[in-house]
Amino acid sequence: MRREYLAGPAVEPVLLAEAKAHLRLDTDDEDDLVGALVVAARVAVESEMRAVTVAQDWRTAVEAWRAGEAVALPVLPLLAVTEIRAIGADGAASAIPAEDYLVQPAEGAVRLLREPHPPPWRWEIDFTAGWGTSGVDVPQPIRLAIRMLVAHWYENRSPAMSSDRPVEGPAGWRALIAPYRRMRLW
Repeated sequence: MRREYLAGPAVEPVLLAEAKAHLRLDTDDEDDLVGALVVAARVAVESEMRAVTVAQDWRTAVEAWRAGEAVALPVLPLLAVTEIRAIGADGAASAIPAEDYLVQPAEGAVRLLREPHPPPWRWEIDFTAGWGTSGVDVPQPIRLAIRMLVAHWYENRSPAMSSDRPVEGPAGWRALIAPYRRMRLW
């Protein structure tokens, strides 16, 4: 199952003002740097968790899907399914009515209730993933891990060394996000 990134978050889970307060910065001189560090820290945390923080739009394609079957979406946590399209062999797309599928946010899945006739060549599912539309929707331990990474990278603008090995980040940030980490079983 492939996934396609459609649109990033409208806001970051940690606001610039929050990051600056955590760094104890009073001036606007390094706002661009701090903003870039927040984005980088969010991406690092999302990569480690294998989940996204603030609402992002995604698309996935499914080759075979029959009525009664659930499709696990590749990006979690699931906020909403915005549209499902059946794609015919000729490439023509037709939207599937919402009453023909069941969104299962807790499972991060969509169950097809009725399929069109003839069955399509493939399916496209557009969905939104994340804990919510603002930073306050993101669990506090995740937000703290982001602030910790921002502070570490701000203070260590080149790789920090410990016993001749680079230090990846501050101690404890991975433990903060561990409960939210998605495990892969394949």
